[in-house]
Amino acid sequence: MEKKYLIVNRGSASEKYAIYTKEKCLAFLHMEKLESGYEYVATLYIGDKKNAINITGKEFKDSLNYGISLFKTSGIISGKEDIEAIGIRIVAPGEYFQDDKIIDKVYEKEIRNVLHDAPLHILPTYEEILRLRKFFKNIPIVGVSDSDFHDTLPDKASFYGLPLEDTQKYHIKRYGYHGTSIESILNKLKSENKIIPSKLIVCHIGSGVSVTAIRDGRSIDTSMGFTPLEGTMMATRAGDIDPGTVAFISEKLGLKGRKLKDYLNKKCGLLGVSEKSSDVRDLIKAEEEGDAKSKLALDLYTYKLQKYIGAYYVALGGLDAIIFTATVGERSFIMREKICRGLKVLGVSIDIEKNNESEGVDADITTLGSRIKVWVLKTDEMGQIARDTVRVLRL
Repeated sequence: MEKKYLIVNRGSASEKYAIYTKEKCLAFLHMEKLESGYEYVATLYIGDKKNAINITGKEFKDSLNYGISLFKTSGIISGKEDIEAIGIRIVAPGEYFQDDKIIDKVYEKEIRNVLHDAPLHILPTYEEILRLRKFFKNIPIVGVSDSDFHDTLPDKASFYGLPLEDTQKYHIKRYGYHGTSIESILNKLKSENKIIPSKLIVCHIGSGVSVTAIRDGRSIDTSMGFTPLEGTMMATRAGDIDPGTVAFISEKLGLKGRKLKDYLNKKCGLLGVSEKSSDVRDLIKAEEEGDAKSKLALDLYTYKLQKYIGAYYVALGGLDAIIFTATVGERSFIMREKICRGLKVLGVSIDIEKNNESEGVDADITTLGSRIKVWVLKTDEMGQIARDTVRVLRL
């Protein structure tokens, strides 16, 4: 019997579990909020079959037990004893987390040291690791770095304008994130025998958002920085902001340390500007109904993405292709059209009909006359985590 292992990906607004045998996915479970924002849905994929199940907030919170139970009742596993190894995505700053490695006591200690540096990811992931330890006992768990793809960044892209002594002492630099997503996209192109464009920009647009400039398959710049807070505006994250503004907010609102980090990570972005929702779907609907704050939130969100794409056009010295991926990038033809509308000066032209028909599927949405290719490609973070887990454990 082939070894089976569990792949875990805790996003900032979703829970994902999958059962693999090496690189073959037997079942994939995606749990997220419904469009209304009041209930949750668990979507189970087994082969070509898809089954969406409405679940409660309690079931979403207890996602590990729910997922294993669902895999069992679906006949994917007979019980938790079938699982021989676990791989989990790690989003954390610091040199220690730039490699994929087996999670041991030292690893857990290092995570505890940075628990509040990426509050949307690290604490939930650490809590999940503790649950996995308790649930599966002595099964090996591999921490798969979400940053190691970006270790090719040149110094001019990874360093900040801080005193070099402090930079080196505290290992402060742009680590970048969404690396597993980008690697999965490049692997998809390779597996389909497609040529990876020499000058490529990948826009991972989900609850978290990043833009990455890739030259000859290597990351040369990326919008997320020391933590996933830097870069474009996101669902609840402020993105780029004047450090002086942070100091001002700290003084005026009396926020320091963890409370200040929580404010910037959880109360800003689309949610903070719209004062309505962090969900692009809700805001598009509200904008159509004439809500000015929702329109402003989406305008800011779009504009900041366009600015990064323009900047990376310069950094790459031109551009061959743009790839949209992740939840919003894959599903929202409205947001793709909004973003590309402002890129005409670069030579970007998309086919509106093809774009409108491309929701959750791989597609080339470029017009014949466009100087730059525009593709929608489904990310496969779970598959990439699985590949890295197999490699580390040599399963």
